[in-house]
Amino acid sequence: MWCPGCLDDEFDPVLHRPDPCPRGMPIMAAAATYSGSVRCAVLAAKERDRRELDRPLGAMLASAIGLLLTRGSPGSGSFGPAAIWPNRLRPLWLIPVPASPAARRERSRDHVSDWTRWTVRWLRAAQIAACRVPALRRTTSSLDSVGLDAAERAANLSGAFTLAAVRAPPPGTILVVVDDIVTTGATLVEAAACLSTGFDLGQAQLTAAVVAATQRHRAV
Repeated sequence: MWCPGCLDDEFDPVLHRPDPCPRGMPIMAAAATYSGSVRCAVLAAKERDRRELDRPLGAMLASAIGLLLTRGSPGSGSFGPAAIWPNRLRPLWLIPVPASPAARRERSRDHVSDWTRWTVRWLRAAQIAACRVPALRRTTSSLDSVGLDAAERAANLSGAFTLAAVRAPPPGTILVVVDDIVTTGATLVEAAACLSTGFDLGQAQLTAAVVAATQRHRAV
């Protein structure tokens, strides 16, 4: 199990921008840096089927979203304290970034989707009107991005997502794209673009949350 002392030392939710920041990057929060026990926990849950870690990883995502609710300022381009956004009763859709078909077959599950189920439970316990909506589907066009630089990742992920057969979000709904790790931000940009185009959303309705940001690109 995850040592509470290690988690407490490394848990540090921040509003984050990759550097350099790709065009179209939504306002985003990360619960921690991708290092130490956080990195070990993500890899164990993702690659070694340690499903008992889903609950604390879901809680970390909830904390990142909580930071967005209290400090995020969608559409303003700023990261300073802002009026609470959105109202607790305003619909909040959590959209997990889907695993590729090959990854699902290899791992026998979609780990980000599973973590997001726990995230919804944590947020609802805080009386936030959150729900998990699998609104994205992977195409077969993208390959594993490990080892690619920012430009190569962006090119590799172009057209990687399509909109699932789900109803359009009710007026005023905020969509949060959820993923495990952010490096260059290319995945989140592509996912956000797919949702924005498919649902005809404005910038203020889209944001993102991740468990961890890679150290090289983490905001200071």
